Amino acid sequence: MNTSTNMPDRRLTQRHTLRVPLQLRIWGTNDPQHSAESIDFSGRGALLDTELPLRVGSAVELHLRLSEELTGQPTTTWRCNGRVVRTVEGRSSNGQLRVGVEFESLVVSQL
Repeated sequence: MNTSTNMPDRRLTQRHTLRVPLQLRIWGTNDPQHSAESIDFSGRGALLDTELPLRVGSAVELHLRLSEELTGQPTTTWRCNGRVVRTVEGRSSNGQLRVGVEFESLVVSQL
């Protein structure tokens, strides 16, 4: 239950707070990657802050590295393709766009 509103939490997977830097770009373009920072991750998607002006429905590609110090596991790189499902302007502490991305594919590899 979501105690702040007494509404059931409809998320299908557990969310994990994980603030890590990542690279983001519009999928299928040769545009340069933009820096972003994750807020949290779940098995289905991520919430992040970015300066890249995105709209709901935009296809995006995320690249991030999770170090052994952070996870307790060997360092991994993640490449995720997904779609923007939510945007909230000015929600981050530094005025960036807060974006919810639903994963369509996820590739994890060890370094």
